[in-house]
Amino acid sequence: MRRTRLVLAFLLFVMACALKPANANKNDKHFQWLRPPTIVVCYQDFPTYLLYRAVDFWQTRGKEIEDIIPNAPSGLCSVAYIPDTIIIRQARYRQLKMGQLAVTERRADPDGNMISSVIWFDPKRIHYRLIIEHELGHGLGLGHVNRDNHIMNPWTEKMGLDYWIP
Repeated sequence: MRRTRLVLAFLLFVMACALKPANANKNDKHFQWLRPPTIVVCYQDFPTYLLYRAVDFWQTRGKEIEDIIPNAPSGLCSVAYIPDTIIIRQARYRQLKMGQLAVTERRADPDGNMISSVIWFDPKRIHYRLIIEHELGHGLGLGHVNRDNHIMNPWTEKMGLDYWIP
């Protein structure tokens, strides 16, 4: 019995290491979803009209999204990560580094396939230009692109509506 527990604990440890957050790697790496993700909004008073604008931005550029749950039930929101899902949350006090508008935690398997992601937004900066489109891009598996006017440019003032994968 003890040996079985040790083997199980070891396997869980190996799985946890293999499923480390994708952004633990370089943040310019791109990942793919095996199936379109569902967006779950666990952020009270989130500006959903901006989310729908961001979803439209990505869908017109060929990215697929299965569904949007704008007011997710608390039971669903109490789960940290949900496979095949992008969860939108309000950043906790001091969760973001100084100057960060938002942060996206991406989880991927060793082959670079997205498993889930969580986007944490600063409520004071949620209305910044293109921030939801940019973070949703991370949630969809995209990394940063250091090109002026690219939506995935890491600097807000250099972000624009261009999109391509170099």
